[in-house]
Amino acid sequence: MDVRIAIWSATHRIGLLNDPSVWLGTIERLGAVWIVLAVGVGLVQRRGARGTFVLALLTALATFVADSLALGAKDLVSRPRPFEAHPQIHPLYAVHSSSFPAGHAATAFAGAVLLSYAAPRVTPAFLALAAAIAWSRVYDGVHYPTDVLAGAALGALVGVAAAAGLQLLERRSWRGVRLSSAERRNVRSAA
Repeated sequence: MDVRIAIWSATHRIGLLNDPSVWLGTIERLGAVWIVLAVGVGLVQRRGARGTFVLALLTALATFVADSLALGAKDLVSRPRPFEAHPQIHPLYAVHSSSFPAGHAATAFAGAVLLSYAAPRVTPAFLALAAAIAWSRVYDGVHYPTDVLAGAALGALVGVAAAAGLQLLERRSWRGVRLSSAERRNVRSAA
C-alpha cells in the first residue's frame, strides 16, 4: 500500500500544486518556518525580548534535534527514495540521502507541537501546516507515506519534550514574579 500511494501521488500531480509543494519543503529546511513563527508568537504574546528569544531558541533546538535524529535513523535504515526504486516516479527536485524517516516531517511536527503548547489557540493552523509540509514530501516523489508518518511521530515526540522544557523554564521564571496562576495561563495562551 505504501508503494502504491507513493506512485499514485507522484504520477497524478496537479500542475498548479507543484510549485507550492516544493515551496513547502523550502520553507521547512532545518525548521526555518517554525523559528520565524516562534518569533511571531513571542511578539504577539508580548513575551518580551528574553521570552521571545527563549521560545525561538528552543524551537530551533527542537527542530535541530528532530532533524539530527531523522538523519541518524536514515543512516541505520538506508531505505531507497521512491524515485530510485520506481522509475515511473519523477521527483520535483533531487535529494541524495535515504528515505526513512522524513526529516522535513520530523522538523515540522517538532515545531508544530512545541508552538501548539506555547500558543494553544493556533494549534489547528500549526498542525495543518506541519501536515501539508509532510504530505508535500510524498507528492514531490521523495518519500513514502510511512517515511512521513515515522518522521511526524519522531518530531512530535521531540516537540513534546521541548514543550516540557519550555514549561519547566516558564515555571522557574515565574518564581520571582507575583502573578496568579490564571495570569500565567493568560500569558501562555495569549496567541
